[in-house]
Amino acid sequence: MTSALAATLLVLAGGGSRRMGRPKALLPVAGRPLIDYLLDRLAATFAEVLISANDSSSLPAELRHRMVRDEHPGAGPLSGIEAGLNAASHDAMFTVGCDMPRVTPALARLLVESAAGHDAAVPRLAGLPEPACACYRRSARAAIGAAIGAGRFKAAEALRDLDVNYLEGEELHAAGIASEVFWNINTPQDYQVFLASL
Repeated sequence: MTSALAATLLVLAGGGSRRMGRPKALLPVAGRPLIDYLLDRLAATFAEVLISANDSSSLPAELRHRMVRDEHPGAGPLSGIEAGLNAASHDAMFTVGCDMPRVTPALARLLVESAAGHDAAVPRLAGLPEPACACYRRSARAAIGAAIGAGRFKAAEALRDLDVNYLEGEELHAAGIASEVFWNINTPQDYQVFLASL
């Protein structure tokens, strides 16, 4: 059995779920909430698990003790990343959206290892970064906080202020990481597609 990484897992679950119409973290998957499905896949890979959310009712009761609140509500995923970095016990923090149920432990390990010596390690597919599925290190906190303070809430733009190790699609493919792992659930139709795939 592979040992847990000396790193923190942060699940982003603070979004408004406007297109879904209800909290994504609580969507039923095989009789359990979607966030539990994701944690079943990833939690054992990490020494610590935190969940970024602003409303405890959007999480299963047994996970609420892991919740960290955004310090800047309304600032999007970047605020959740900032809150996670401020609360994390470890220098490296792998961040994943609760609506990305296909992310694998292999991808998480690759990103944590690739962040060594950098502020972050971020996948980039067809030239577009995936900041909601990336590893950030404590050294990224100041720049992320400054971006939020300046009203720049787009995580992809905040990456410009960081020393980022980008993992391009070809590199991910060579490591056995399929592009499908980055797929996320945004709409009721996406949810049905995911359920049908199980």
